[in-house]
Amino acid sequence: MSLMHRILLIFVTIYSCFGQAQSLLFDEVGTEKGLNYIYPGNEFQMAGGGVMVIDVNNDGWDDFFQSGGVFNSKLWLNAKGTFVDATDLYGVNALNDYFIQGAVSADYDNDGFQDFIVVNYGIGMGRGDKFEPCLMHNINGEKFELISLKDVVGPGNFSAACWGDVNNDGFSDVYLTNYIETMGGISDENGVEIGYNPTCFKNKLLINVNGTKFVEKAIDYGVNDGGCGLAASLTDVDLDGDLDLLLLNDFGEWTGKGNKYYRNDFPKEGFTDISDDTGFNQKMYGMGIGQGDIDSDGDLDYYVTNIGENYFFKNQNGALLNSAKEDGVDLTYVSDSIRGTSWSGLFFDCDFDGDLDLYVSKGNVSTLVPKTVIKDQNKFFVNENGKFIDKSQSSGVNDLLSHRGAAIFDFDLDGDLDIVSSVVKLPWSAYRGLDQKLKLFKNTMPNGNFVAVKLSGINNVNRDCFGCKAFFEQNGNVTLKEVDGGSGQASQSSKTLYFGLGDKESLELLKVVWPDGTVKIYKNLKSNTVYHMNTKGKLKIQ
Repeated sequence: MSLMHRILLIFVTIYSCFGQAQSLLFDEVGTEKGLNYIYPGNEFQMAGGGVMVIDVNNDGWDDFFQSGGVFNSKLWLNAKGTFVDATDLYGVNALNDYFIQGAVSADYDNDGFQDFIVVNYGIGMGRGDKFEPCLMHNINGEKFELISLKDVVGPGNFSAACWGDVNNDGFSDVYLTNYIETMGGISDENGVEIGYNPTCFKNKLLINVNGTKFVEKAIDYGVNDGGCGLAASLTDVDLDGDLDLLLLNDFGEWTGKGNKYYRNDFPKEGFTDISDDTGFNQKMYGMGIGQGDIDSDGDLDYYVTNIGENYFFKNQNGALLNSAKEDGVDLTYVSDSIRGTSWSGLFFDCDFDGDLDLYVSKGNVSTLVPKTVIKDQNKFFVNENGKFIDKSQSSGVNDLLSHRGAAIFDFDLDGDLDIVSSVVKLPWSAYRGLDQKLKLFKNTMPNGNFVAVKLSGINNVNRDCFGCKAFFEQNGNVTLKEVDGGSGQASQSSKTLYFGLGDKESLELLKVVWPDGTVKIYKNLKSNTVYHMNTKGKLKIQ
């Protein structure tokens, strides 16, 4: 080979590598942005890993909380795109004795500062006597005060939570899933364990009384399910103006207890179980739930993760029809007959072209097949003209690690949406030598224009605007967005609502419907702008 040919080959190789690097949709920047953090995990591989986005000091830069499981959790303060460990500074180290599975935020007392609740998986896990969830009360954006909810709910193994104003009284309530009490086991005729027979705690519903206290009302409201709850979402499935409850149960294949769809019967106090009538009653290993109006028909659709087949429920007038296989997002198998394990499935518009894409965090939990766990990589699907295209290999998010909770936010305020995804460090041979740190995936795609909306309730509407509906109308389509009160696996994304415009310079129409019946219409909103709105119709530009 001549010298010229060698030089040309080197150039082509460099160009190809450069082109490949440039084609990645996301760039992992966690260490660069101050997140040099490892959650070590333990033999109980599920515990911990929930991620919660929260602006603790109202500076406009989203911070986030990383649940630590048997290890200490972290509060990461956003210093204009770089993160600082503010756990001690804000008094969050008061949680060091707790076994925290996840967290979700809300301004429960409507004082203008974001508080949050942590779910604690304590019984039998060796962290003392801290078996209850806790409320972290935000004091003027300067520190958090720990308020134990032990006297409200009693001890348990709490696994996830979601916020929402279930009785439309203007104060945010919270639903808590309460996990396994005893695992149990099923053996064959030779005494070999072949399955599980868990008994589980009852779930809890905490009704907020004027921002001063919580009262447990799960039995009164008919939602004290004991099916090994692992995820839940308060969301208006049927568009009747109140928040329904979607509940995912784990170990359904063994317990015979499926997922639950509880219809809110407001103004009557309570919910009705309509799971069997609506197609939501699958018996599975329910892990996490994400939502989005994927077909722009003005209602919300739902993605449910599982060990094995994931479900994509398209909303048809309140009935939920699974189309995961048809849409190519069921992710049943890693390879051959080895089932995959999915945790958080989140819809968001990564390129602002007007339709929703899908990120799925994955991580096998089986120690029995260590040679296969490395193959269970995260997935990313780009929505192209209503079809999900698997872009995992070029996404930059499909690393070889064991991911858990995840959240979506614009951490650097550069006008696109990024992903923070937790990682559980595991000792198995498949993971040795890998960088098993918390991952921050920065969006690097050429993005279209957008309009973003921050909704704030006043008077008789909760400050977070849970239950508010934002209908974005563009090019003859109507897309519904709802504030996230808890999503994925024990996680919560940004409460800011983003809508992609493609190459359009403005949004044709935005209709906001508030829980108190107030309707506000805004026309021709300028692109690439974050708008703040409240029930009085005031419009503020960030």
